[in-house]
Amino acid sequence: MPKYQIGARAHDYGRGTPADLFRRMRTDGWECTQLAYKKAVEGVSELTDVTPELVEETRRAFADTGLSLAVLGVYREIGSADEALRERETNVFISQMPVCRALGAPCMGTETTPMEKQPAGTTMREAQRQLMRSLEAIVPAAEEAGVTVAIEPVWHHALCTAEFTKEVLDTMGSDCLRVLFDPANLLSREWMDRQDELFGRAVELWGDKIVGIHFKGIRYDAQGVRSACRLEQSQVDYASVFRRLSQLPQSVLPVLREEAVPAAAASDIAFMRSFFGAQEG
Repeated sequence: MPKYQIGARAHDYGRGTPADLFRRMRTDGWECTQLAYKKAVEGVSELTDVTPELVEETRRAFADTGLSLAVLGVYREIGSADEALRERETNVFISQMPVCRALGAPCMGTETTPMEKQPAGTTMREAQRQLMRSLEAIVPAAEEAGVTVAIEPVWHHALCTAEFTKEVLDTMGSDCLRVLFDPANLLSREWMDRQDELFGRAVELWGDKIVGIHFKGIRYDAQGVRSACRLEQSQVDYASVFRRLSQLPQSVLPVLREEAVPAAAASDIAFMRSFFGAQEG
């Protein structure tokens, strides 16, 4: 039964120095974070700007504030059917493995390219083949670097279903490849009335590979249009999610609020904790 560590994305607090961002987050009650340097840290416009000095500054900020790092966000288009782009994005992802190692990050996370960003005419199966090619380079590099890569399934991305995620994990066959589980991102309109089945299947297939949970509010209107919303208005069945998660063997799982509004941190934290129940403590 995991103990949940509650956190948020650093860039939802804007851009700033690591010390300023982490201090504000810790003051608001967050325990951990997902850090994407390009989105969160002043002066970083490209990942080549992440210098050893900045990494050391980040390490000091974590130590000084008591905030912990749950995920190093290195979200790249590793499922693109544009071959030149895919190779470039894969190489950029691999280039951040020393940063992950130096920070002591439990994992470095990425999604796998939305279909709407694919070249015209790209099929889902072609996107999935390209993703596998990227992972054939990424996974051995992660094993050599001693880091963990966490891939995030999204219903309209190359990594689109619980079943294909399982296929990827089995094909790669590496302990260095894990999953970031965002229930809202698996939830297409077609699954709205069968959420318990969807989430149960995901946890059954790869629950023991989950290294982090994303938590956000989404809803579909009568026309099937999806939009972000407050957590209290969300249509995601988080009770089902956490009932499943409570059966997992992991000792600790970070639960990361996405699209956080700092002014609402206290109410968001209380809402999130309401699903932890007796599992917390």
